[in-house]
Amino acid sequence: MAHYLGIDMGTSSIKATLADERGRIVFSAKREARTLSPREGFFEVDPVETWWNGFLSLCREALQRVPAHEIRALCVSSVCGSFVPVDARFRPLHNAILYGIDRRSAEIVEELNAAWGEEFLRQRLGGAFTTHSVFPKVLWLKRNMPEIYRDAVHFVSSFNFVAARLTNVPSWDYPTAFGALMLDAAALDYPRWFLGPQGLAEEKFPPLGSGLGILGTLTPEAARETGLDPSTRVMRGACDINAEAMAVNAVRPDTAVAVLGSTLSLLLNTDRPVQAKGFVPGVSLLPNVWRIGAATSSGARTIDWGKRFADVAPPESPVGIFFMPYLDGARTPFNAPRATGMLLGLKSAHGPKDVAQAVQESLGYELALLAEMMEEVHPFPDTIEISGGLSHLAPLVQTVADITGRVLRVHSADASCGSARIAMMADIPRCENLPPLPDPAQIVRPGKRAELYAPLRQKFVRLCRDLFSRGIL
Repeated sequence: MAHYLGIDMGTSSIKATLADERGRIVFSAKREARTLSPREGFFEVDPVETWWNGFLSLCREALQRVPAHEIRALCVSSVCGSFVPVDARFRPLHNAILYGIDRRSAEIVEELNAAWGEEFLRQRLGGAFTTHSVFPKVLWLKRNMPEIYRDAVHFVSSFNFVAARLTNVPSWDYPTAFGALMLDAAALDYPRWFLGPQGLAEEKFPPLGSGLGILGTLTPEAARETGLDPSTRVMRGACDINAEAMAVNAVRPDTAVAVLGSTLSLLLNTDRPVQAKGFVPGVSLLPNVWRIGAATSSGARTIDWGKRFADVAPPESPVGIFFMPYLDGARTPFNAPRATGMLLGLKSAHGPKDVAQAVQESLGYELALLAEMMEEVHPFPDTIEISGGLSHLAPLVQTVADITGRVLRVHSADASCGSARIAMMADIPRCENLPPLPDPAQIVRPGKRAELYAPLRQKFVRLCRDLFSRGIL
């Protein structure tokens, strides 16, 4: 029987899913991932120690379940907007530099936006540069570590670091490159008009292609190291939010998926190109489907920070405190890397448990803010598909439903399941013909607290927009 392997390399863990040709999950496993922060505002991953070795470990475990020749294809997904400078043999010359939580390029972002003009960049790239953008971080390397920039043969995406070591084929996929503001929106190609004047060599950025396409088969060396069959096909792959969308079947227009992971991500699929100031535009995995996306610096990282105050039982009513969850700066839609957290509404009667509850509620308020701002430019569905590690915390998810006022379909499938579905497309090229992975969603509807949260949600949205417009946060 044919099997398909999906691997997702996230911020806090690496996960694997092995599915058979009927869509049944026959194996799943997880390894911890290690994120490095060599300086404040710098976030990196050792791509060999964490990603490549984690991949090898999960491959070997999968091969204990099925023979190598039965794994027909594999797909790797990983964190968006992250890259690795490599030599000709795909050996890293520097740690992987992560997505928008890494703020080393903040000054260069401001410089580029001032030089090119935010409106011009919006028209040509889909938006102004942010700390999620790859080009400013490559410029940071060029200016601060010129020998690494000089010696780099390729700047590869996080997941292509593994896929290229398997196939000897460097690549970027369109959705990930678009989301990192690496593409001329009209030409769907690298912006030569930008690269040349900035002194960035176009040849260092690999060819582009569909994330659903086949990148190649394993090299003899990769087959020996992984234990996989040399004929195993490797898909080009996708960043994690696209793999999450595949896992929960949220890839068609007018669907939305929120990933409650180490950070919070939200993706809205549309039937036409849509732009909203501060949000990430782009193309979807499927032809003729577009999307706008949002990614924050909050999520599980912020929830874990809040636990230092107290453990919180499911609240009976809103706490009445607003926590602005910008401990590591603000990403979408305000893109303010120097933003800080803030507590508003404190009274002498409040204690540590109230603060801890406010931190948890901030996840729902921030998701509500993102959805409402997206809704200003395109209708937003009443139902959101939900995945990610925090989705397993039922009280927290109920709070998010009550605050947002939207129905949440909570899935157990994760990005590795979505990657397994992408791997299936090596043999089943049409998405609608894929067998469904067994993932019965749990429906979570807004409860009796929703009426209490509604005016607070509106106040949070107004407060955020006002505080950022005034430069207070």
